[in-house]
Amino acid sequence: MRTSISTTVNRQAWDREARLALPHDRPMVPGRVEWTQYPGHGPSTELFGDVNGLTIAELGCGNGDNLAPLAARGAHCIGIDLAPTQISRARIRWGHLPIRFHCADARAFLTRTRPLDICFSIFGAIGLCPPEQLLPLIAQHLRPGGRLLFSVPDPTWLGPRRALMRLADGSYVPVARWLSGLQGWKAAVNAAGLHHRHADSIPTPVGDATCCLLIRAQKPAEQRDG
Repeated sequence: MRTSISTTVNRQAWDREARLALPHDRPMVPGRVEWTQYPGHGPSTELFGDVNGLTIAELGCGNGDNLAPLAARGAHCIGIDLAPTQISRARIRWGHLPIRFHCADARAFLTRTRPLDICFSIFGAIGLCPPEQLLPLIAQHLRPGGRLLFSVPDPTWLGPRRALMRLADGSYVPVARWLSGLQGWKAAVNAAGLHHRHADSIPTPVGDATCCLLIRAQKPAEQRDG
């Protein structure tokens, strides 16, 4: 796949973030799935239902923390991230669990993967690469009846920060994002051949602002003759 400017910018941004955290990484114990920017806030693993035996891929897995609780519940987990240092972090933290981590562009990964039961992204590849490219590939490589779940920042929560990311050392790096409201994401999911099932605005822990948007969709089941 031809590397775009946005791909290069995002790889550099998340690699730099990972390098700051890498010296402090160590093997970890699975926690909860964090769908929002605020740890402990909002839904967790219950959105997945029973995952035992299912093949699940996270597109933009970062340090792998959101895959670990699914692997602990018996899922066959795959983590994909564009930034090689993020994959290094994930392997340090979760190398003791049966999770396969790959450094790859999500779009390239999907063209060569086996069918998936669930695909998800938490501030990951969905929203960080063109949705008109990524969402149809997800739809194509989900099994019939397979599910897509993703959360993205609310555009108003980002405000003027939409083209920048603040790192742990206080510096800022440029990022490329694709932003939309709930209606825009619902339309994009439906256009890709999926059926959106739920679209929720998650409020911040304090106040009435929205921090992120949470979309759940499903691939139609195969129609049988007769």
